[in-house]
Amino acid sequence: MSLEQIKHKITCKEGKDAKEYLDRATSVLTKAFLGDPTYTWLLHDHPSSHVEPVLYKFMHGIFTAATLNSGVFVEVDSFGCCGVLMPPGYRADNPRTWLQAGLIQSLFTVGVKGFKRAIFDFAPVEEMKAKALTKDELKKHWYVFIMGTVPEKQRQGLGGEMLLYMQERARSDGRALWLEATTPSSRELYLRYGFKDVGEVVLGKGKVGKDGKTEKGGEGITMWSMVWRS
Repeated sequence: MSLEQIKHKITCKEGKDAKEYLDRATSVLTKAFLGDPTYTWLLHDHPSSHVEPVLYKFMHGIFTAATLNSGVFVEVDSFGCCGVLMPPGYRADNPRTWLQAGLIQSLFTVGVKGFKRAIFDFAPVEEMKAKALTKDELKKHWYVFIMGTVPEKQRQGLGGEMLLYMQERARSDGRALWLEATTPSSRELYLRYGFKDVGEVVLGKGKVGKDGKTEKGGEGITMWSMVWRS
C-alpha cells in the first residue's frame, strides 16, 4: 500500500500549532467513540445522558496535553476522520504538562473511579508494549494515540488513508508504529494495513460486559495491542 491510494485531502498541525484543530478534533472523536467499549468502560459509572459531555471534557483535556507534547493532529476530508499521532519520545500523558493542559480537572470530570481507570488500569497495556518492542523501539516509536471517523463518513476509506499517512511518517525515520484496537472492526482495519497482533488485554473483567457497560461477573472489554514495522 502506498500514498498513491490517498484520494482525500489530508492536513495536519503539530505541537502548539495543533490548538487550531483542538475543538473540532475533540467534537469529531467524541462522536466517533460514543459507544466504544473502552470509553464506555471508562465512564460506565455515569448516567447515559451524561456520557457525551463528560467524554468531550475528558478528551479535550487529553488532546490539549497532546498539543503541549508535540502531538500531530491529522484530519482527512475536512474532519471526516481525524486522529492524534505522538512522535517518538513524546507522550500525551506527560505529568509535567497535566496542570498546564487542565488535564487534572478533566480527569476528575470522569469521577474518582473513572480517574483511577484512566490513570492506573491501563498498566497491562504498557506492559504489553514493553514485551513486544525492542529496547530501542520502546524508547523511540510512533504511537497512534487515537483515530476515528464520524458515523456519517464511515466505510468511505478515510481511516485507511489516515493510516497510510501515519505509516509514511513512521517509515520516514525507520521507526515502529504502535496502536491499540478497541473493537474487532478496528482491529480488522489495522490488520488490512499491515499491523500485527502482539497480544490482547482484558480490562474491567467481572464488572462490565464486552460492550463496556456495567455487568456483574461480565467478561470485560478487550483491547488488541498492535505494531507496524516498515
